Amino acid sequence: LEDMLKQFQSEGTRVKTRFLSNISHEIRTPMNAIIGFSHLLGDEDVDGDQREAYINHITRNSNSLLNMMDNLIDLTLIETGNLQLKEDEVEIYDLLKEIYEQYNLDRFRANRERVALLLNVREAFKKAKIIADKQRLSRAISCLIENALTQTKKGVVEFGASFAEKNHLVCTIKDSSNMMLQDEIRKIFETTDKEEDWYNTSDTVGLGYKLASGLIRAMNGEILVKDSSFKGITIEFSIPVTMVTPKYFHSGVEVERSHEE
Repeated sequence: LEDMLKQFQSEGTRVKTRFLSNISHEIRTPMNAIIGFSHLLGDEDVDGDQREAYINHITRNSNSLLNMMDNLIDLTLIETGNLQLKEDEVEIYDLLKEIYEQYNLDRFRANRERVALLLNVREAFKKAKIIADKQRLSRAISCLIENALTQTKKGVVEFGASFAEKNHLVCTIKDSSNMMLQDEIRKIFETTDKEEDWYNTSDTVGLGYKLASGLIRAMNGEILVKDSSFKGITIEFSIPVTMVTPKYFHSGVEVERSHEE
């Protein structure tokens, strides 16, 4: 038993060392950009257009660094079983619109003009309010969109949501990336073995999928990976929610109740 304990401790140390090495690289990349462009702003020869470009780089990398740290905190809480979900009243369309506006702006800052970002929701859905953890729901969707944009070099990334049942929210993210990635992505979502936990994930895309998977499962949700109509990948997840208004939906269409009901 002592030998087994030593072996587990040694393996845990090795995995955590690998994780810290990987994540230190990911943190160093935006930090170097922030420091470098901050120094360039002090150059008297920098004109207005260059200054604006440098500020955009600093802003984008600062947001990336902040987002990365928030993601790491949630990953740690998920791994240790300490993630506590909140019950917020969420105007779901407004949430999706905020995410769209954020990534649509970042798309140009990151020179992703060859990728079209689309938000697709039904008109009746725009009235919907649900009870859910707004921050964690937003983070799960954002991780999947970020990965879709990263993997799509040219084409379309489309996301949206609907109500498949009265109390189930369905979110869909489609892209034009590569159908060959389906099995790899599916394995990340399906893996529950501790030896394949998030410490072993060596890239930010993998970390994004791990975080999204952990958050969705924490919200008692399910994830499905399939072909996209854009010749890429579709990731669809559903989570149970409590409806606030309107209270009766069928496939995203509001249903009026009669007085007799």
